Amino acid sequence: MPEIHPVSHVIFDFDGLLVDTETCYTEALARMLKPFDRVFTMEKKAAMMGMKMQDAVEWLISHEGIGERVTTQEFMKDYIVHLDELLRHGPLKEGAERLVKHLDKHIVAVVKHNIPMAICTGSNTKEYEQKSASHRELWALIPLIVLTGDDPHVKNGKPAPDGYIETMKRFPSPPSSARDVLVLEDAPNGVKSGLAAGCQVVQVPTGPEACFRMGADIDAKITVLSTLADFDPTVFGLPAYD
Repeated sequence: MPEIHPVSHVIFDFDGLLVDTETCYTEALARMLKPFDRVFTMEKKAAMMGMKMQDAVEWLISHEGIGERVTTQEFMKDYIVHLDELLRHGPLKEGAERLVKHLDKHIVAVVKHNIPMAICTGSNTKEYEQKSASHRELWALIPLIVLTGDDPHVKNGKPAPDGYIETMKRFPSPPSSARDVLVLEDAPNGVKSGLAAGCQVVQVPTGPEACFRMGADIDAKITVLSTLADFDPTVFGLPAYD
């Protein structure tokens, strides 16, 4: 079990944690393979994790043996069209709306429970605009958004700690210590980033991330939940749900 103490600030990842973008990526690739009589599986998705888009598409085309029927560029062009459509309607993850609104309520209403919130995501500005098109009223409750994909002040993406360190600096009232910050993540690289920044970390793994652990040394430092709906704010010294 990790060493847990009360937190003063909360930072959310976005993709796969608050919004179910993983379903969007899976559906877009499933649509692309259907005309070739192929099925997109979680095993294939796991093999593509962490690759740049072009590398992942090249791997998939080769793996499926469809290179004589479609080029990488043709596949990517149609894939992006499907993905754009799906991302604009990405559903919220279970428990996300309840937690964000709960923390926002206590920021506004209870001075002693002032809980600054932020999002730190690997998306760039264009990608975030697509993914956040739905539920804008919910994202408006989170005043600080750091888009490490094209933020000039963030040199290295996750698993480097740069994004979370920069996010902590940008809080109007920065935390006294990184240990006073709770990071909520889904992906292994995000977990490693939060830990490297010195924060406490809760992981809610989804998709292929749920199929494997990161090793006993990392698992011992984090709290792992099946869904955000299982998150108990009081464990980290935050006000209880009503």
